[in-house]
Amino acid sequence: MPEFHKLAKADEVASGEVKQYQVEGRPVALCNVDGELYALEDVCTHAFAHLSEGGLEGAQIKCPLHGAKFDVKTGEAKSLPAVKAVPTHELKAEDGNVYVALNPKRVKIGGGRGRRR
Repeated sequence: MPEFHKLAKADEVASGEVKQYQVEGRPVALCNVDGELYALEDVCTHAFAHLSEGGLEGAQIKCPLHGAKFDVKTGEAKSLPAVKAVPTHELKAEDGNVYVALNPKRVKIGGGRGRRR
């Protein structure tokens, strides 16, 4: 059974907004799309940037660095330059609070192909 962590008050993020929270040292973006809450890793899979700084466009979150878009419901990359999905996290609401269970998958930062010499 996944371990849930208290994330926010259920009404803390207004419709059409996204906010970043830290859970066990990981950045989590909490998105409100038409009254439904979704959580995902707050790191672009293309290059390091916090997706929450790019904002929401409907049900997509936009990277502030290069403009890649991701579906907040599935994490799927919807536009280049990103091609890999962002991990999404499970949410539950209880007693006016929102709780998150972190996905074990994480966005890998760096560690690319490296330089050829």
